[in-house]
Amino acid sequence: MHTSTIVIALALPLVPSGRQESAPNPAPVMSATEESLTQSFDFAEPGGFIAEAVGDGAKRKGVGAKVEDGELVVLEPWWKLGTTVGMAAPTSEGARLLEVNFSLSMSPGSEGIGFAWLDTVHHGAEGPAPALDAWEAPSLVGSLGIGFDASDPWTQEPFRGSGNIHQRPEHEISLHWDGMERFKKLTETDFRDEEPRPVHLRVEWVPGGAYVDLDLGEEHVFERYFLAGATPYAGRASFGGRNSETAGWATVDDLELKLDDRFDAAGGGFPAAHEVMVIDHVLNDAAHPRNEAMAAFPEDTSEFARILCTLRLDKPETRFDPWDRTAHIYVDDERLGPVEILRYITPYHRGHVWTVDVTDFRSILTGARRVEQACGTQGEGWVVSVSFAFYPRPEGAPREREAYRIERLWEGKCEIGDPARPPSGLFTPCEIQTDAETTGAKVRTVVTGHGMSPNSDNAAEFMALGRTLTVNGVAYANELWKTDNYLNPCRPQGGTWKYDRAGWAPGDVVAPWEVECGGPFAGANLRVGYAIDEYVNENRGQTWSPFHQVAGYIALYREAE
Repeated sequence: MHTSTIVIALALPLVPSGRQESAPNPAPVMSATEESLTQSFDFAEPGGFIAEAVGDGAKRKGVGAKVEDGELVVLEPWWKLGTTVGMAAPTSEGARLLEVNFSLSMSPGSEGIGFAWLDTVHHGAEGPAPALDAWEAPSLVGSLGIGFDASDPWTQEPFRGSGNIHQRPEHEISLHWDGMERFKKLTETDFRDEEPRPVHLRVEWVPGGAYVDLDLGEEHVFERYFLAGATPYAGRASFGGRNSETAGWATVDDLELKLDDRFDAAGGGFPAAHEVMVIDHVLNDAAHPRNEAMAAFPEDTSEFARILCTLRLDKPETRFDPWDRTAHIYVDDERLGPVEILRYITPYHRGHVWTVDVTDFRSILTGARRVEQACGTQGEGWVVSVSFAFYPRPEGAPREREAYRIERLWEGKCEIGDPARPPSGLFTPCEIQTDAETTGAKVRTVVTGHGMSPNSDNAAEFMALGRTLTVNGVAYANELWKTDNYLNPCRPQGGTWKYDRAGWAPGDVVAPWEVECGGPFAGANLRVGYAIDEYVNENRGQTWSPFHQVAGYIALYREAE
């Protein structure tokens, strides 16, 4: 690993738009400081990249990515135009910290643009960037990408068309890893208004994944978003853009890349994970609503920094189940019994892959354990795979706090809307005695709402409802309502996947509501309560009762030895 800083100011000859061979790269101008490597692009003069253009718009002479008025024009306002911009790799080394800064301007009319940190093993250390059907969704093998999607047209079609059923704005940013979109978010900022805005991307790779931060002007779009399964690699910068039936433009300026904590890419960034396959391509259909297997987990997990669970749904020989079903993965514990470590909702008539951080459950992911996958379906289903990856803590790396104990708070179905059966029947306050070594605690609650009309307010699948968690009298408020289902990376689907719902989405893992508890700890008693806002179902008895399905746990932490 290097500890010197090399500042590189590239001035490479521009290759004209269109399919061209790579130009020879002259030696960069370098100066040395300390600790990091920085690559800066000054677009005041043409140079530093290879540009290509495709589509009907590219047939017009000179159309494509170019330098103009001191900016990199990634996309020109010509319809049916696709462009790519590929920069040379600043180093053959990998890095565990990547920071990218640039100024972005974009007009309405384009589909959008994307940035990718291209893996040099798969995409070469220099030359053109790969051609994609949609660079606003830069899903590239082995690579991390950020998509600036400027077009998501509103639709009234509940089953087909785009996902934008609620007529939401059309400015979204997506996060991609290794050929797959992992997360997408509607931004507060309309980045299509032709105004230049600074973009700051920070990627910190850690064992088992990466923390991603992205700022767009003053907006924090991603804040320490954990990208599970991402690994560090040697890379290079690239951009691409696309216009379809309408035409917009996009420019980039002041591009700077900074790489810290570099390593020899041939040696890898972190120790390899210990993989445990538990359920390997097993059929889940009407005849097989539950699948179980014995897992051989490590006897001691103290030297593992992170534990991930990967769930994969593939197509059976017949066909996928066309409906969305509630499903669970449990791990047996001799003290607690079955512990729900993951809840997911199956997609409408398709498969998908999810990787989830389950490190908080490390205390029960040890030794020989029974693992169960449960999903009730009435006909066809899915071929299910469930595996775990234990990521070692690198030698000499600082030790983070350790979730050494898990306790159940509440679990079950809670009917709502019937005054004769109040939710307090399930949510009785819990007393958790901490240990002398306890230094922190986190409540992790997974809740999904089920039931619909003629229940009042379409409860509980399509009704937002407030809730309050209290820990030693301190209240934390939240609303059980998920408004980004139409941006779910598992799209499109065959059913009404795009509608807002009470805490869940078809084709997605259910995200827990996590609350970090305040102290005191170290032998103190934690009193934990949960309450739902008042709701009365005026149409009780007309259909099956609305309910919330609940799994609440508390993780206790100690300082790692």
